[in-house]
Amino acid sequence: MDLFEVTADLEKEETALKAKWKAAPLPAKLAAAMAALVFLAMLALNCLTPYVADDYTFSFSYATGERLTGLWDVLQSQWYHYFHWSGRFIIKCLAQFFTVLPKGVFDLLNAAVYAGLGLVLHRLAQGQRQRFAPVVLALIYLSLWMVSPVFGQTNLWMCGSFNYLWATFFCAAALLPYALHFHRPLSPRRWLAPACLLGGLVAGWASENTSAGLLVALVLCVGFFLWRDKKAPLWAWLGLLGALAGFALLILAPGNYQRQDAAADPRGPLTVLAVRFLTALDKLVSGGGLVLLVLFAALFCLLALQKPKASGLLWPLVLFAAALGANFAMILSPVYYDRSTHGVFTFLTAACAACAVQLEGREVRRVLAAGAAGLTMAAAVQFVWAGYDIASFFAMKQTRASELAARAAAGEAEVVTYAIEPYTRWCSGWGLPDLRQDPDDWVCADTAKYYGLDSLSADEARTYPFPGKTNTAFETGEIPDI
Repeated sequence: MDLFEVTADLEKEETALKAKWKAAPLPAKLAAAMAALVFLAMLALNCLTPYVADDYTFSFSYATGERLTGLWDVLQSQWYHYFHWSGRFIIKCLAQFFTVLPKGVFDLLNAAVYAGLGLVLHRLAQGQRQRFAPVVLALIYLSLWMVSPVFGQTNLWMCGSFNYLWATFFCAAALLPYALHFHRPLSPRRWLAPACLLGGLVAGWASENTSAGLLVALVLCVGFFLWRDKKAPLWAWLGLLGALAGFALLILAPGNYQRQDAAADPRGPLTVLAVRFLTALDKLVSGGGLVLLVLFAALFCLLALQKPKASGLLWPLVLFAAALGANFAMILSPVYYDRSTHGVFTFLTAACAACAVQLEGREVRRVLAAGAAGLTMAAAVQFVWAGYDIASFFAMKQTRASELAARAAAGEAEVVTYAIEPYTRWCSGWGLPDLRQDPDDWVCADTAKYYGLDSLSADEARTYPFPGKTNTAFETGEIPDI
């Protein structure tokens, strides 16, 4: 095939794509434009997000302590990590491998995964309905943006994005065939069984609590298939089997129990469980979580009044149960970080969307559209705040990085500098340690190693002016103990 034939084929494909876009219904065009806009916005924020905290640590092999140079180094590092630290083998492999690649590769893919998560949640809500619901998609994206208590940690920070955004994406994608089959049986496809087995394995191996929520949803789906059809398709069993296998590999990793032994709790078991239960409940109802719970209750009541089919009424409950499963699975963990609510609130968002897409009546749809419009205005203001905070944090980090590189090149081995404190939850550095006063602290030691220094610490905290907001670091110069 010569160059002219290749050019002709490309022109034909371009013409076909243009014709397909022109023939697409307006809701599909709006959904595509919305996803593209979200992708571009997230790409801009990702490009302005530097390495933070664990990103420096993940640049080095856990097995040898040397700088990672390729995939083999990453696999060796994570083999050691699996037996001494954590069971998230696949997620941590991704987090370490992308430190080898140019940061721009991660920025592009991470923005695509974020935009893709919204589309996957939309499809989870829609089932096999062919018509797009742009208002519901807008509400999904607004929820992802506004509800997260630590947005920057779970969606922009490289290490955090893999552990939370990507893990949630894998779980939501693994649930898609079950969502489609829940409303109307899927026609048999040869590739579906192996795809579900592999997808279930990856999703089950992704995150201790989000994967637990996925397992709750898969078990309920298979139970519903058995009740409705008196059998469940092979791919559904294989997907559940893969998820169980992945979850076992995650939970039974030897490294989990080494860490548990190193941090034994002296309190009685009933006290520990009671405190953890109350902590999980508090995380569920704090901030945006309470809004989603109230919204789900209202939407579900409206849906029930319409008396839909059993599948239409039960599917939102499956997603709601997945959210509860993901949340209360944290009872088994000694610590419940705010970032661990990512999967919980994502499943809650999907449950609300699954109710909203089924609501009928012009007045209800107008209320949803008006709500989406009002929230979009609020989100636009938040985006300006977030953009300023993220860009300012990035500029200060770049300035300090240049100074550290210059001092390392000049032969300085022990450097004392400053910590940087951001203002808003959309910034990746918010709630994460930057530099501390003790040069032996892990974040100081790993950052020093990254820049080729023997010792690195901070003797003050600095920030930048933010009209209308205050920061104790700016006022006192003290370094928060995060």
